[in-house]
Amino acid sequence: MIPDAPWIRDAELNGIPSPDPPVCPVCYQETDRFFIEKGTNEIIGCENCIDSVDAWDTEHDGTTITH
Repeated sequence: MIPDAPWIRDAELNGIPSPDPPVCPVCYQETDRFFIEKGTNEIIGCENCIDSVDAWDTEHDGTTITH
């Protein structure tokens, strides 16, 4: 019989620690959801730092949205 490796015995005795929660690279807050840019898959924010507005209820000049 081959004994288990020490880290396996430790995990069986003490359990496995929980992973750190994900943090948004834009606002540095804990989050459950990232928003990414299509095509590049670059993270542009999370539900804490990105807002959503109805396009029909806004005025848009190409760079700024006012509502």
